[in-house]
Amino acid sequence: MSADASAHVTNKRIEELQQEIDRLKRVIAENDKEHRLLMGRYVTKEVMEQLASHSDAVVIGERREVTMMFTDLRRSTELSETLGAEDYIRLLNHYLEDMIFIADGWHGNILEFVGDAIVVLYGAPQENPDAARDAIYSAVAMQRHMEKINAWNRAQGYPEIEMGVGIHTGEAIVGCIGSEARMKYDMIGRNVNLASRVEGFTKGGQILITDETLAAAGDKVLLRSGGEMLVRPKGVRNKIRLHDVVGIGSLRVPGFVEEG
Repeated sequence: MSADASAHVTNKRIEELQQEIDRLKRVIAENDKEHRLLMGRYVTKEVMEQLASHSDAVVIGERREVTMMFTDLRRSTELSETLGAEDYIRLLNHYLEDMIFIADGWHGNILEFVGDAIVVLYGAPQENPDAARDAIYSAVAMQRHMEKINAWNRAQGYPEIEMGVGIHTGEAIVGCIGSEARMKYDMIGRNVNLASRVEGFTKGGQILITDETLAAAGDKVLLRSGGEMLVRPKGVRNKIRLHDVVGIGSLRVPGFVEEG
């Protein structure tokens, strides 16, 4: 596929995702009951099938090479203290709604929210040889969409927000965890903890990935010149190298201007 054709396909995907976001917002505005049902949909079909097929088991697991994404809002504690509770939840839900649909559009499984943080798994339960690439595509699309999020925030009289994204690829134990009364699909292991630590090194608007993710994602990833850093995350014996992603394929993060 030529570069122009690839760009056309990617831009079409972005347009389709935005149309889906807009459509669901109209549904939500018209029917609060359906809103609640939609909020219960944020596991993918394959995860729901996995849970249903193992409803009689406490733990069903397997080791799998996966890509893990952690996102987090900057200054969220400050925001929660300066905004009223209703306004803060409204701002947060508007942000989460759009981020969820973008991640889902690139085959991401939303595992959980930790406050304003989003935990996304790529490559399980359904195998995906392009998991690392899809994670980076969704991360760049999410950062691009922050411009629309902040335009909405300004219109509501809310402050602008920034998001950091950390991505790592490695082996993890994935599966259904819990009991007959309550079960969830989750991931466990050293690499999960490392992925979370990677996000902690990001600044607002930044996407950081590990060597493993870069190697798995292919040659379409665009890195910031001089953006490599060696860090030693808490609980990790040796330093690891992180890369500052500014684009993939035809997508670029906001504010990035290519040299030359």
